[in-house]
Amino acid sequence: MKILGIVGSPRRRANSTALLEQLLSGAQAEGAQTQTIRPWEKRIGPCLACDGCYRDGRCVVRDGFQSVYDLILDSDALALATPVYFGAVSAQAKPLIDRCQCFWAMREVIKATMPPGPAGVQRRGVLIATAGQACEGMFDGVRATFRYLMRSLQGQMYAELLYGGYDERGAILANREAMARAYNVGRRLALGLESEQAPPYRKRSTDWR
Repeated sequence: MKILGIVGSPRRRANSTALLEQLLSGAQAEGAQTQTIRPWEKRIGPCLACDGCYRDGRCVVRDGFQSVYDLILDSDALALATPVYFGAVSAQAKPLIDRCQCFWAMREVIKATMPPGPAGVQRRGVLIATAGQACEGMFDGVRATFRYLMRSLQGQMYAELLYGGYDERGAILANREAMARAYNVGRRLALGLESEQAPPYRKRSTDWR
């Protein structure tokens, strides 16, 4: 089992990153191979809507996304960790997601089946998102974006770890339940088990604004 972790927060001690690291630790404990990337370090440009990927399902823009494309193909699961900015994924994560238009083209235009990962199973996706505010609908945008991404990858949603009311750096670390849940999701993912059925969205009851 190979799991690709995508860090969407540019700041140190980010809450979403802490949850991702915990999830990957749980997966590693069960023998999974993990790799973490930070999209902005890859210098990935925006999608140019050139339709070049309509030919063979591969993006024709030559930049850092080419290596990420190969990492996605070589993974059995993706775990995206992002803060919520104005109801959406971070600007650091969005270019990578937009460039996955080539996988959409593979599915919808070329009508090709995406190759499975090393384990030979349908790819699974885990969405990890944290937000400073804890109000209704805060995670609707990131959930929709990630679900469309997994659909384009011909994969399936596995779990969502969504926590509102965490604005201070590293604040999520004090939430033992959240950290334990992230670790357990990683373990179950690595073992090929079904995801736990906990409610996807957790908030601090005192943080409604």
